[in-house]
Parts: sequence; structure tokens; C-alpha cells
Amino acid sequence: MKKIIVLSDTHGNQLLLRKALQNEKDATVIFHLGDYYEDLEDNFDLTENKTVVKVPGIFHGGYLNKTIPAIQTFAIDGWNFLLVHNLDDVPRKLIKPDLTLFGHTHNRTFYQRGNVYFLNPGHLKNAQDKGRKPSYSVLEVTADSIAVGFKNEDGKIIANETIKR
Repeated sequence: MKKIIVLSDTHGNQLLLRKALQNEKDATVIFHLGDYYEDLEDNFDLTENKTVVKVPGIFHGGYLNKTIPAIQTFAIDGWNFLLVHNLDDVPRKLIKPDLTLFGHTHNRTFYQRGNVYFLNPGHLKNAQDKGRKPSYSVLEVTADSIAVGFKNEDGKIIANETIKR
């Protein structure tokens, strides 16, 4: 089993970001879905020896001048992940991943459209933003399934989902 922590919209809040990373020290992969993805650079002590995959937010200079890709893909145990900050950046004719991870809305979300699952982990911006409390996601990936856990800032599970082959 591989454990992935999925973060988005940290907006410079090192306190909440570090708390989430400390809660999930055993994660081997970190996905950051934009808006201040540079926040991870200040946390080498918690990201060292982990695979980090990230995309920029829509106001990032690298996003605006197209020097940083708006979309990243990653595969684990036969599952294909697509990472993007804003769903509007996903081309309609793109080969469909198993799970599309996105940010931007700050709204914790999980749904299925056709054969593709969509997940937004929420935000780690403030104690409350856009009427929503902070959250992040943890994915436990095996060849047969993905266990999705949404967690609050203290690492307590607030919702669970499962994706099966």
C-alpha cells in the first residue's frame, strides 16, 4: 500500500500545512494542487525522501506565462492520477485518468463522472475560508482500490470514500 497526502490552497499558512504534514509522516507521496505550492519548499524536514508532485495556482507567474505546467500526471500501482488546480484547465479530449485531483474552490469534494473520480481536498488557508473549515485528503492506494480519507487540521477523519477496480 502507498499512502499519498493531498493538499491544496495553503496560501502561505505554514501552521496548517506543517500540521497536516506532521499528521501524515508515513505518507510517501505528496500532491500539492496549487495556490502557494512553494509553501512546501519551507518544509524540507517534512518532505525529505518523499515524492512531491505539484501544480501552480491560476495567479502563479509560472502558470500565467506557461513555464510551469498546469497539469501533472502520476501513476501508482496501475492507477492514473491527474493533478490540476482549476478543472477548467483540463482539455475535454484528454485521456481519462482514474482520479482527477483539483483545488481552487476550497470546497472538499468527491464525486464520480462516468469512469473518472474527482477529488478536491479542501483548503489549508485559514481556520475558516469561504465558510469552510480546513481539510486535506489521504489516499491509501493498492492495486485493487483507493481508500480516500478527508481529514480535518487535527488529522481526524471527517469523511471516507472507496474507489474499487
